[in-house]
Amino acid sequence: MSKKIKLALAAIPAFAFATASHAAAIDVGAVVTEVEAQTGPIGLIGSAILLVIVAIAAFGWVRRALRG
Repeated sequence: MSKKIKLALAAIPAFAFATASHAAAIDVGAVVTEVEAQTGPIGLIGSAILLVIVAIAAFGWVRRALRG
């Protein structure tokens, strides 16, 4: 047999297995729950960073105002 026919015959089972695994459902419920649980702490960290940036900016504004 030619090389192309051998490759074609070898590819048929590969496509069959790929189709079967493609149709399998993946359970992402645990990942979604974990991501949703982390939104609170991430929000707190973002708020703290924003507070520090605003405090630094306010300090600069007050310092400039006092210099005249």
